[in-house]
Amino acid sequence: MAAKKKGKLGGTRTHQAKPDASPPYSANQIWSAGLGAMSRAQSGGTKFFEELVREGAKLQGSAMDTAQKVVMQAFQGAQKSVNRHVGGVKGQATETWDNLEKIFQTRVQRALHQLGMPTAEEITALTRKVDELTHSVDRLGRSRPAAMKRAAPTRKPARKPRRSGARPSASPKGKS
Repeated sequence: MAAKKKGKLGGTRTHQAKPDASPPYSANQIWSAGLGAMSRAQSGGTKFFEELVREGAKLQGSAMDTAQKVVMQAFQGAQKSVNRHVGGVKGQATETWDNLEKIFQTRVQRALHQLGMPTAEEITALTRKVDELTHSVDRLGRSRPAAMKRAAPTRKPARKPRRSGARPSASPKGKS
């Protein structure tokens, strides 16, 4: 039996080993358990190793699939972003090029106007007027020969040309 001791305050207390303070297994028991685990691992080690390889392969396959999906999603997101930016830059470049072309055309037209060159509209208007005048002249030309046939003017016969060195014969006037 356990002996009773008096404490500092005079109370009695039973002297027993604390269950929390003592280790649950002795060092000898732990050593024996380690040897048993090693024995089991050696006897069934190949089966256990093959199972671990299969599980590892499954984990690696699923991890690779997940990684590929994540990479593809990131790549597609980046590609969409780049395409949007390229579209915006392309639109700005087109707009800038159009503005530059308009400025160039305006300056060339101004320089040609200062030099007295007609514009395309003025040339078109002149071409139209020339075409109208050509048609008018053609109509007048067709109607004029008919009018000339109706009233043909009488002409005097043409004189014979004089010789430059010959004088007309002179007849004496009143000398007889």
